[in-house]
Amino acid sequence: MNIQRLPFLLVSFLFVACGSSVVVEGGNESAHHGGGGSGQGVEPVVSQSPAVALTRAQNDILWEEYWSTHDPSGSVSVGGGGNLNPNDLFLRLSDLGASCQSPTTELSCGGHWQLTLVLPPSLQQVGVYDLEDPELVAYSSMTETGELNSPAPDDCPWGGGSTGPGTLEIISIDDTEVHFNVQFAGGGFWETDPSGEYTAPRCPSDP
Repeated sequence: MNIQRLPFLLVSFLFVACGSSVVVEGGNESAHHGGGGSGQGVEPVVSQSPAVALTRAQNDILWEEYWSTHDPSGSVSVGGGGNLNPNDLFLRLSDLGASCQSPTTELSCGGHWQLTLVLPPSLQQVGVYDLEDPELVAYSSMTETGELNSPAPDDCPWGGGSTGPGTLEIISIDDTEVHFNVQFAGGGFWETDPSGEYTAPRCPSDP
């Protein structure tokens, strides 16, 4: 499968030392700024919740559908690498809500964020995990926008990258939902802070 790699702006308030970048691999989350639609009509209304949980296989399908209706100009397609596990679990959350009908949340300017934590099967159990664990950091990502620089609705700094230091606690997990607590360490890379306790309903097999 081709993967999409979106350019993003490396702004000073986001990347102070990490030099990280977000790669959308196998349907992983992008550092995608709002307003990237193709202009082919009004987007359908979708059900939103603070967080959702879905497998990599489900997320891949959503990305294929997304790129069939959105303009990929400015992005590049590169060959996939490695054996991606379709059973990896994506925990997607945003202050603007997450949906089982879309692989990403379109972030508007104004200090909004989107966090995606990707758990391999070995971490899909109750426990506390380091956000910088190689198994967790491999495909996880954070995206945020800054405040407006002018009256133009898209004129703001934005960017994405690795989550940085912190912890993820899986409080409970079953076939219907994942209850978890994420805590970002102080003094990290980000202006916004998604720290908190969430319950992510699992997306149905046919999102």
